[in-house]
Amino acid sequence: MLKRFLAMALLGLSLASCGDSFPDYHYKMTIYVDGQEYSSVRAVDQDEVTSIVDSTGSRVETSMRGEAVIIDHPNGRTYYALLSKPGSPQYGAFAAELALMPLVTRAQRSQTDNWMGANQSGDLDLRAQDHQAMVAIEGPQELRRAIPVDELRRHSGSGDPDFPAWPMFVTFSDPSDPRTVREVTPESLGVERITIEITDEDVTTGIEERLAWLDTHRGSFVKRRQGQFLDEMSPVARLGPSSLSQGVLQ
Repeated sequence: MLKRFLAMALLGLSLASCGDSFPDYHYKMTIYVDGQEYSSVRAVDQDEVTSIVDSTGSRVETSMRGEAVIIDHPNGRTYYALLSKPGSPQYGAFAAELALMPLVTRAQRSQTDNWMGANQSGDLDLRAQDHQAMVAIEGPQELRRAIPVDELRRHSGSGDPDFPAWPMFVTFSDPSDPRTVREVTPESLGVERITIEITDEDVTTGIEERLAWLDTHRGSFVKRRQGQFLDEMSPVARLGPSSLSQGVLQ
């Protein structure tokens, strides 16, 4: 089965010159809790634009449309696997890469002796090839809880710590009040595994039916008190509506 996935990834490389360099795509995140599946489909749009800052003269703008995964837990509470988390405001836009790009890099390393070169991670043409290969991978793939950074890019040997790849989970003690947000651990929910799959399904919508305040609330879930420093707030309290929904509210 893995050989088939790798073959599809390499096929994607041969198609990299066709169409847009950086492909747009939909992906489905599925979370398995106590034998139940909960999922959400998101759309990722990638555009190569001119840049006077980057040495290549170009950069890639990545945006996402979609929602948090809603988990209606057997305990009667509702939980949300967020689109962003402290330190990773665009987590949802790159979640698919965390599961799929290691398959691409593994396939490429096995096919060439000189795949890794100086600063290849910054070459837009090579990055485009990687993304074309990534969206060619079929079927759900495991999203590991932590991923070595060197599996996600061409440049290796960075020595960076493993990247925490699972989303942040929260609940609201009172669903009508965003100030009651609190973080919960995957262990407390019984999360067994998470998968990512490239799909042509429509983007998931409707989260505002659960959280009526979502399209009118501005700023962080919890407002800072006068004189309160940002680092005095809990990390989850600093997040806001964009961690639950982006680009899909009516």
